[in-house]
Amino acid sequence: MLMDATCAPADIRYPTDIDLLNQGRKKSEEIIYTLFVPLKGQQRKPRTYRHKARREYVAFIKSGKRKGKTLRKALRQQPNYLRRNLSTIDALSKQVPLTVLSLRRYR
Repeated sequence: MLMDATCAPADIRYPTDIDLLNQGRKKSEEIIYTLFVPLKGQQRKPRTYRHKARREYVAFIKSGKRKGKTLRKALRQQPNYLRRNLSTIDALSKQVPLTVLSLRRYR
């Protein structure tokens, strides 16, 4: 079978583990902020470490050749941010009904 690469789009991003984790982290932060809106003024906004997580993700992506040690470090950090966000969502869902979320986000 012969294949020609001239007809394949060049702007396709192939998902990697770290990209999927980053997307999950971003979506979980959006859910946290949506759930927090009714509680604004009653309590402090939950910590998500959004800036720190993004900075670590971008530093990993910008590094040219990803060696085993940096890959393992990045694949250990990102799930921890996601796990923290999921526990925050769980805690907020006990105070605010999940009907606040849009149907798409709820799914």
